[in-house]
Amino acid sequence: MVLESCDFTFLFYDYETFGIHPALDKPSQFACIRTDIHFNIIDIPNEFFCFPPIDYFPNPESILITGISPNYVKKYGLNEFEFTDRIHEQFKRPNTCILGYNNIKFDDEFTRNIFYRNFFDPYEWSWKNGNSRWDILNVLRACYALRPKGINWPFRKNSDFPSFKLSDVSKYNNVKHYQAHSAISDVYATLQIAKLLKRRQPRLFNYFFKCRNKKQLLKIIDIKNVKPMIYVSQFFGVLKKNVGFIAPILWHPNNLNILIAFDLTKNFSIFIEYLINIKGTIEDYSQFFKRGIIFIYVNRCPILAPINVIKIKFYESFGIDFKLFRKNLSLIRNRIFLKKKLKVVIGNFVKVQYENIDLQLYSKLLSSSEKNIVKITHNFLKKCSFDIQFPFLTDRMKSLFFRCRARNYPNLLNETEKVIWRKYCNSVMTKEKISTYVDRVSELLKLNSKNFKNVLLLKDLLRYVRNINKKILQA
Repeated sequence: MVLESCDFTFLFYDYETFGIHPALDKPSQFACIRTDIHFNIIDIPNEFFCFPPIDYFPNPESILITGISPNYVKKYGLNEFEFTDRIHEQFKRPNTCILGYNNIKFDDEFTRNIFYRNFFDPYEWSWKNGNSRWDILNVLRACYALRPKGINWPFRKNSDFPSFKLSDVSKYNNVKHYQAHSAISDVYATLQIAKLLKRRQPRLFNYFFKCRNKKQLLKIIDIKNVKPMIYVSQFFGVLKKNVGFIAPILWHPNNLNILIAFDLTKNFSIFIEYLINIKGTIEDYSQFFKRGIIFIYVNRCPILAPINVIKIKFYESFGIDFKLFRKNLSLIRNRIFLKKKLKVVIGNFVKVQYENIDLQLYSKLLSSSEKNIVKITHNFLKKCSFDIQFPFLTDRMKSLFFRCRARNYPNLLNETEKVIWRKYCNSVMTKEKISTYVDRVSELLKLNSKNFKNVLLLKDLLRYVRNINKKILQA
């Protein structure tokens, strides 16, 4: 293992949620385990639940997957502010590498959004005071593609393609995984998979552990010479073993965390023709991606490696046409004017603007003044001190602050605020929406009529909906 400071720790964590949208859906359960650098557990595991606010209905299918009902978490869980505060206490410890299984794309996005909604800095937890993050699923994909020996690889039913489901990988490698989609069980299983990877492929494991850091990645990215690289990502699909051969082109003009690269299995000549004919601004990148452009977020622990980790004789098995590969590299290196045009076009991209404050995490980064406001306001929220004015709040922070108070501490709203909150709840939880939701749950009841556990969960959900409907009317 790469040497770290003596107080370095890993924090394995996982959420269960009431849906899959990180900004609009809500968490239901959190669990974490802290280990030393050798994966020895050094602290008591943490597990706690979170109940949803009254302006939100859980996804019924998610409840059937996790087995966690909103009535259960209402009885045994915390409101989202207190839930987030507990998580923040775990994450803020210095020199912590925070990791999970598919956490970069899923759990970390939920973390950022609940931190944003509840007046915690949405980003500092992952980099400040020597902290970092990592994702065991991405390392597992790299292991399968580049150095598969030593791991038993499960395959999808009636297929030659591997399964990277945590439950399947655990089963095939004799890892105890008592209950899939239980946060604490998933955390223990992820820890065991990490141990397995480190034991069976130590060089690969240590290399990608070191390169989880943006500073280390920048050392191996050579834009000036357009040095090709290996990029392991689900984006490329199982036919290519999730492996892409890419050429770095330039840094995104509006976000220096984004490396703009080209997929060398595509034809760069076709992209040149498309790029030359672009006039004005673009509203989405779909046509860019279709023609081979790739955005790689270097602050999201991408799996990047030198091209020589795969021998040329094996290129064909990854879908590489070597002649096209060399032709593309030559075109990219010799068409400097195209880089300039690409930079201008991408720089003029029209970003989607959302009216819903819950969706505005990425619309605009927090300014320095807003970061200070977040810290000040958080302290008042923690003390439940709402009987003072907050003239320093920006418009965005005012809306966020009101929703945070109303969702977590509705009993502390004044009479005027209660009227505003009631109107808002009635606008998002209309009779039509409630009726449609009840019909959806009722249909699931019919489909699951022979599954006793699911029937209990769905009936409990209907009781929850009726109670929420009453609360909205009485709010």
